Amino acid sequence: MAITTAITDLFSSVYELFASLIGAAYTIVHSFVAGIASLFAGFFAFIADIFQGVFDIVGGVGKFVTGNIVILGIIGAGVYGYLHFTRQGQLQGQRSTAVKKTN
Repeated sequence: MAITTAITDLFSSVYELFASLIGAAYTIVHSFVAGIASLFAGFFAFIADIFQGVFDIVGGVGKFVTGNIVILGIIGAGVYGYLHFTRQGQLQGQRSTAVKKTN
């Protein structure tokens, strides 16, 4: 009985050895493939973040330029209105003096 137990233990040890070698090989290959997949996923996430940042910057610059255009338009309308109404007042003043001279 002791010899059969020893032979059974030997075969089970050899089986466990091969099982552990195959498990280690699988773990190494799986880690390598997972690392490559993670590398590509990280690369695509990096590219997406770059484009998102570029669009954010362009949007910010667009808002800045639009805001400046609006401010300059308001200032221009104010200057135009001021010049228009002050010239209109001067013209009315000239008309009133011209009317007085004809009397």
